[in-house]
Amino acid sequence: MQMQKSALAVGEDFELALSTERLTDIVENKMRTTELAPYDAYEKLSDANKLALKHLVRAAVIFDRVFHKQEHPDTIRAGVLLRKEAVSGNVQALYALTAYTMFNGIEGMDHYAAKATPLPLFKNKSLKSSKAFYPQDITKEEVADYILAHPEQASALLGNNTIVVRQGNRLSALPYSVVFRSEMESAAREMLMAAAATDHAGLAEYLRMHAQALANDSDPELVFKADKLWINLEDAPLEFTIERESYRDLFSSTIAADPRVSALLKEHGIVAKQKDLLGARVGIINGESYDQIALYRHYVDVFREKMPLHDSYRDAATEISQKQISLADVDLVCLSGLYAAFRDGLTIAQKLPNDDKLAAQQVGSRLVFHRQTRRDVFDPAQLQELLDALVHPAQKSLYNADASFLFVVGHELAHSLGPSSTLDGRNKNSSLGKWGSAIEENKADLGSLVMADYLASIGKLTVEQANKIYMTWAIRLLPSARPAETQAHLLRSLMQLNYFRGKGALLFESEGKLKMVPEKMPIVAYQMLTEVISLQLAGDASKADAYAQKYTAWNEACQYSADTQAALKPKRYRMYRQPLRDLILAQ
Repeated sequence: MQMQKSALAVGEDFELALSTERLTDIVENKMRTTELAPYDAYEKLSDANKLALKHLVRAAVIFDRVFHKQEHPDTIRAGVLLRKEAVSGNVQALYALTAYTMFNGIEGMDHYAAKATPLPLFKNKSLKSSKAFYPQDITKEEVADYILAHPEQASALLGNNTIVVRQGNRLSALPYSVVFRSEMESAAREMLMAAAATDHAGLAEYLRMHAQALANDSDPELVFKADKLWINLEDAPLEFTIERESYRDLFSSTIAADPRVSALLKEHGIVAKQKDLLGARVGIINGESYDQIALYRHYVDVFREKMPLHDSYRDAATEISQKQISLADVDLVCLSGLYAAFRDGLTIAQKLPNDDKLAAQQVGSRLVFHRQTRRDVFDPAQLQELLDALVHPAQKSLYNADASFLFVVGHELAHSLGPSSTLDGRNKNSSLGKWGSAIEENKADLGSLVMADYLASIGKLTVEQANKIYMTWAIRLLPSARPAETQAHLLRSLMQLNYFRGKGALLFESEGKLKMVPEKMPIVAYQMLTEVISLQLAGDASKADAYAQKYTAWNEACQYSADTQAALKPKRYRMYRQPLRDLILAQ
């Protein structure tokens, strides 16, 4: 559908970029919902933990405001104006507000374009690669030149928890706890009230420490202690996470990859970091799937030793041979901030802290699975149509939801494996420029395939289970659109599809059906895993770019997959509905 001129002006400087027709089509024909409504799990909580949950939900929703401020100076004002117009009865504003809620901001992704591209809701209000982490009119070259002239500020300017502002002719880096003081203090108060309410001592201790860290995130010791308590928290009834995710900041990583800046950072022993976008997750922990998750964790030390090139980085200062990995399968109640921003896809699971955090380097990580989203990856009405259209008849039965879950368990654990940094101690993601996140996601996928092969070899998984994991993963590689450079997860899928086809492990040609060769799958996975770990160890952005460009090439088979899936009229947009959250907030 052609974009039409919008008739709706919202405020003095907001004009919708999408017509009523296109907004209506997105909301009514191309969007489906995922319900976060675990009422049964809620009813099983003690009264003390129901009260704690109430305060945690109140804390979580505050992070929507923080996230909006991080992304664009006008995101909050846009939401206020859209709500005002929608309440007045303006249908176009109502649909625009639905899209704003779905994207949790002023920009989403166009999942129906030939190549996935940003989808701004307003004219002249699109997100910059620098988000609102930096002044809106600044360039990468200006920041790089400033760092070269002021190396004493490099660590703060390229810190993961600072906002860069102009102060006269100088650039200054202000900690999040200063920029977002009101929000951080309000969230901390709710966390302290939750700590006082819960009947779980470990959860209470973690919430108290995290409240302190939140109000003073420039104190690395407090943040480290809070993360350490969270990582070791495994038997609590509730999950509360403040997300600090750096993958979307390509601006900082590009600056750090500038050869002049890279040399300066190395000379001064400074580790550049990408800036964290924030969000919050609240859920009720479910123990039903724990045995399956624990199977993988039981062998994590074996997996660590079996990672390619392990001997070359095992003695690095940032590599700890024994790390804690806590696990949780969670019925989601509330998602806010980055968690609630549906743009690239559903978040099935997540491992935190990111590798650039001190706790991840010295203690370990926490792996949380989202029960509702992992059960709702494909539209059930269209899954069989997809299999019929694109998968070889003899292997369609290998697609399996349980296999998808086991693959994700391996994927998230694999984020904890491999090198923690480049061989010379730099951040392994930012050193690879814009490809750092895609390479890391690639490593996690391939590590999971190698794990499945090992577990099958020792009889902990059957050969059929391993084959289901391989094929279920392969089906999800089939592109529905050409990825944008910001879509790390989709780019890594394209890299893998092309690589595995080139090695003969996957067979898929234009107007053909996807088929895997089981005996080749783990061999090719290990080969590619070796190559991506080599890239991480080298930390050479030019080599990463050459590798990624080679394997993200768009071809006839990819276009055939995209065209075929488009003909199925899939609903590629997803709205999180959070009725239990709303009920709790109304109490």
